[in-house]
Amino acid sequence: MNQQVHSHTDVVYRRTTKGQAAAMPSTMPRMDDEHRRLLLLVNGFTSLDVLAQVGQFMEGPDRVALDLKSSGLIEEASSHQPETFMRSPWRTADAQ
Repeated sequence: MNQQVHSHTDVVYRRTTKGQAAAMPSTMPRMDDEHRRLLLLVNGFTSLDVLAQVGQFMEGPDRVALDLKSSGLIEEASSHQPETFMRSPWRTADAQ
């Protein structure tokens, strides 16, 4: 029986411009299902802990996030940004 692996971090990631382009349906990125799933879930205001709970990751979401980060597809969201309103999940990191 497969068990889901959960994250142990409250870091928040957002997509970079490159990540936003890779998330578009018209592109066919070369990544496995878990990497693509996390890329699509990253929105700039939801922690990796929460994304891990809804993403049903079989492999560690922390490692998947680090892979996406090292590929330049996501980055840590700035902690100094005011969170007084919800940002659109499809906005790129450059537009926020």
